[in-house]
Amino acid sequence: MNNSGGPPLAKSFSATEEQWAVAVQRSLLYFARMSREAIPHLKKQKGGRIINILASTVYQPIPNLALSGATRAGVVAFAKSLADEIGRDGILVNNVCPGSLLSERMLGNVTARANELGITLEAALAQRAEETALGRIGEPKELAHLVAFLASGKASYITGTTIRVDGGLVRSVM
Repeated sequence: MNNSGGPPLAKSFSATEEQWAVAVQRSLLYFARMSREAIPHLKKQKGGRIINILASTVYQPIPNLALSGATRAGVVAFAKSLADEIGRDGILVNNVCPGSLLSERMLGNVTARANELGITLEAALAQRAEETALGRIGEPKELAHLVAFLASGKASYITGTTIRVDGGLVRSVM
């Protein structure tokens, strides 16, 4: 499982060269490096799973997360190519995109949003919950359930795909 944490919080128009460099290293190249290191071991054992934890920004922009969307979309393309290249070795590659799960990263982003809007953290969390179809913020274990399924033998015909765990936050049909 590859999970690098998020790139720096930044808006598209104001991200610095340094922030972009950190984002590319942390949220794109990291996934390529970790996969490259794991593949020989997975081939030797005649199969396995590579599961990338990304973010719902792959599908829909979120304020202050422009670098996340830009770099993680690259991971989706990388994972799709990788799935084609190593599928016949019994190695499955998938992406999971959490959104609105109660994590330190989400709290940091929501706190920044609250400060920007001049509202309390509680009010900002309530707004975030209202943005989901379920009307609530998810728990990290809800992401873990999907990862456990993808890592299991029950997901033996799922590869090269990207699945959201976001309570219906993203309104896209694709």
